[in-house]
Amino acid sequence: MSLFPPGSLTSRLARFAMKRRFAVTAGLVALLGTIAVAVVAKDGGRFLDVRARDHCDPVTFGAICFNSPEPEVTLAEFQAAIPLGGHEDWKFNPGRSGASINAGGTLQLESDGGIRHTFTRVAAFGGGIVPALNVAVGNAPVRPECQTAQTEANGNVLVPQGSVQQFRAGTSPLLPRGTSLYQCCIHPWMRTQITVR
Repeated sequence: MSLFPPGSLTSRLARFAMKRRFAVTAGLVALLGTIAVAVVAKDGGRFLDVRARDHCDPVTFGAICFNSPEPEVTLAEFQAAIPLGGHEDWKFNPGRSGASINAGGTLQLESDGGIRHTFTRVAAFGGGIVPALNVAVGNAPVRPECQTAQTEANGNVLVPQGSVQQFRAGTSPLLPRGTSLYQCCIHPWMRTQITVR
């Protein structure tokens, strides 16, 4: 039942508005469905983007920080966060909850910061090679994996500023099948886990 008399201009406008709302809603549903399918089809467990992030300010950090895409954190702010578990802008994405990738897939490891990091597979999380920064992780002992040469064969790779590296999941010593833990051996609160299925 319509609120407006049949055939009136108001009734025709109301029907037009209702049809338009239906068409817009149907279009949005179709678009969102296409986007969701495109994301699944693109990834499908064959590609994982891992980023080593930081927001160092080159003015206060000096020469160790350059080409920082988001130079927002001063050295003083960074140092103040160390006893509190490390600065939150120094992290891996995906974060501690991790991600998964299919064997044979490509893991792309990209520096998204202005300071160098490592991406090191460890048996358990622990301290890194910079004793003063280990305060952030309760002065945990240095992980033995952090004391090896930085090579893919050792599961300990350097992530220089501005770098992009790719590794094959399931065949690289850095990415064996199963679930592995990873940390930065310089900033040991930077942690993630990756499962190779």
